[in-house]
Amino acid sequence: MIDRIADAAFAPAAEAVAQGRIPGAVLGIVTADGTRAVRVTGQAQSVPTPEPLTAAHWFDLASVSKVIAATSFVLRLADEGRIDLDRPLTDAIPDLRQYDVANAPERRLTFRDCLVHRTFLPAVEPIYTYGDDPARLRAFVLQREWKHGPAVYSDINFILLGIAVERLTGAPLDALPLGEGLSWGPPPGPAVATEFCQWRGRGDGRRDRL
Repeated sequence: MIDRIADAAFAPAAEAVAQGRIPGAVLGIVTADGTRAVRVTGQAQSVPTPEPLTAAHWFDLASVSKVIAATSFVLRLADEGRIDLDRPLTDAIPDLRQYDVANAPERRLTFRDCLVHRTFLPAVEPIYTYGDDPARLRAFVLQREWKHGPAVYSDINFILLGIAVERLTGAPLDALPLGEGLSWGPPPGPAVATEFCQWRGRGDGRRDRL
């Protein structure tokens, strides 16, 4: 039964791989009694050299990890009474736009604004091109006068939340407990490339963190 379901569910993905629309796909099904079915096809990497995709490859969850980690940390701090979600980020990051204390709109952004992506911050910023010194990159994010735009999903929102959590706890994010079954760090096995990175000139299976 589970094999028929897996075959039917995987058919569209397998067809997309066969037609060259996507490089590879994996489907896993687990029933309540622990029965498993896995289907795999295609490539884990297509450039510079093809690498066959296997069930042992790890996938980058990318922004899903923000919901699991940063949101959980922020809400836990709110439950503990250490932050008010409707208070500005400056409660935790007093040096946010510290050279324009009176007028900088970034200083009025709240924790809730960032959690629900209702700020004026941009969707993305190529911070990875500005070097690899974490302290310098944090300073860039905190002191930049950001252009105003419509409310969009923004990586900067969660970078700010991450900095706030670090300031409030006194610990780097990767030192904080994630909960049972979750861990920080690189995957313990081969990773699937997420994109061809024009800047690095390679298929990239990881994302650098601030």
